[in-house]
Amino acid sequence: MKLLYPFAKRFIAGPDLKTALPAIRGIEESGYFSSIDILGESVSTRQQVEATKSEYLKLFESLSSINQSFDFSIKLSQLGLDIDKEFCTENLKQLARALGNHTIRLDMEDSTRTQNTLIICEEAHKTYPHLGQAIQAYLFRSANDVSHCIDNSISIRICKGAYKEPPDVALQSMDKIRTNFFKLACQLLKEGYQPAIATHDEKLLVELLKFIQQEEIKPESFYFEMLYGIRRDLQKILKNKGYRVRIYIPYGKAWLPYTLRRLAEKKENLCFVITHLFRETFGLRKLH
Repeated sequence: MKLLYPFAKRFIAGPDLKTALPAIRGIEESGYFSSIDILGESVSTRQQVEATKSEYLKLFESLSSINQSFDFSIKLSQLGLDIDKEFCTENLKQLARALGNHTIRLDMEDSTRTQNTLIICEEAHKTYPHLGQAIQAYLFRSANDVSHCIDNSISIRICKGAYKEPPDVALQSMDKIRTNFFKLACQLLKEGYQPAIATHDEKLLVELLKFIQQEEIKPESFYFEMLYGIRRDLQKILKNKGYRVRIYIPYGKAWLPYTLRRLAEKKENLCFVITHLFRETFGLRKLH
């Protein structure tokens, strides 16, 4: 575990709130927006759920002095989805009431939880319109889910998807995933409500920037979103071009499962991290 932490800490703001706060404040002071995730998932007891809610409230209170709107990312399995759906829904609503106009963004987990996540999001969104949803482009169902969220004015973060899913559920070819991501991202840029386009893929970003310019999409109508510690060069380039860039900032004691999952769920992920570290270091900056 200790051997992995020097590697993990580039991508995680810290093991607790005290160590993460300087990184969060630094991101804000540098002109970026933040989506903050307290790491953890698949809790099995109600006591763990209460601890999760308490941690998010402490985080919110710690950021109250910053005059900025935040995204607070959370997995419904942290709020008891695997224990009881109604219990989970009520916990989400409690957090939404407490966080006021800040956005709670529901992270999408594996496909066995997709339907319940979307159902709970839609139900809670009726009362708490600052609730947003993440959608994974590699799932076959995602085109319908994106359209449904657009129809209900639910803000979406579109990402490729990182979980290992069977071929009857999700696209397996990276070329096909890119194609579907681009299609859904363009739809969101044209029709969505404050969508976040979450990718570090330079090929996709180049094509998306062309689309944004051709369609005269206003920079204030969407965000680019990238992971903390990955492709900081691209983050800076996009910000300097006048686009809003949101950084997904994870922290917490559950850093090891988070790190291992990103590397193990798909064999491409390790190559992804190494490749992007190389590109950031040596500067393959196609977006200039």
